[in-house]
Amino acid sequence: MGINLPRCVLVLGGSYDPVHLGHVALACCFADLLQADELRLVPAGQPWQKSGLTASAEHRIRMLELAFTGLPELAGVRLVIDQQEIQRALNRQASYSIDTLRNLRAEFGAETSIVFAMGADQLQNLHTWHDWRQLFEVAHLCAASRPGFSLDAVAPEVAQIWQQRAKPAPELRATPFGGTCLVKDLAQDVSATQLRQELKQQHPTTKLLVPHKVLDYLQQHSIYQ
Repeated sequence: MGINLPRCVLVLGGSYDPVHLGHVALACCFADLLQADELRLVPAGQPWQKSGLTASAEHRIRMLELAFTGLPELAGVRLVIDQQEIQRALNRQASYSIDTLRNLRAEFGAETSIVFAMGADQLQNLHTWHDWRQLFEVAHLCAASRPGFSLDAVAPEVAQIWQQRAKPAPELRATPFGGTCLVKDLAQDVSATQLRQELKQQHPTTKLLVPHKVLDYLQQHSIYQ
């Protein structure tokens, strides 16, 4: 990378209930693609589009620490677990991704490349998000999906804007906001709802979907049992 590039912050929000290998794969994929300087993980407080979370905020923060700390794929990337959405929930305030990204833009300034990454399921629901069009005014948006995924599966108004704003990764890395990128070869596509059920039933496949340190922690604290 050239020496004059701005800082690049990769942002991943989510319930993380529980943290699974799909989250890790998404983070590592875009951290490598963008040569990110920082990975900012933002666990949700109480998402307005979902029912109550099973694991407490404290447990979910600890799961993130166990899953992401020390990964060779993230060597040289600063890891920060950002609790602003949890704090808003504790204060009984509504919490939206646009608010989180505006706060990050205020924190990092006008030049930093802020990249908000999501899975294909989140992209398919993007048209239901609060002020979703404003997201492009404060960050780049990136999504990852299984092979064969198409923007045809996305709301037409989202697909149109996504295609209009599509840029190669180096351009996202070098500019502060406004671009999109879709990676179509990320095989990790995990349903957290199904995963919680399998953890409850102690299904053997969960060992393939959850980082081993996280699985040990879940068993130690009888979460989802």
